[in-house]
Amino acid sequence: MVSHLMNNSNFSSAINQANKNSSAISSKNESERNEKRVADSTPASSNSRVDEIKQALAEGSYKIDFRGSAEKMAQKLLGE
Repeated sequence: MVSHLMNNSNFSSAINQANKNSSAISSKNESERNEKRVADSTPASSNSRVDEIKQALAEGSYKIDFRGSAEKMAQKLLGE
């Protein structure tokens, strides 16, 4: 019975997809744990910078570096 299922391409594909999904979930959970550790160890000075940015956004005075942002996005997309 099991060997028959393993020879079925649809069943094999479903098992492979389930394994991929399981790996992706594990990676996401690990990433979330790492982010929490970083957030817990972030110094208060970083939080004050976040507050400054929030205030500038609320006032409409925050300036975005579009060129720098585009360059960083391109680097990430190209794997540099």
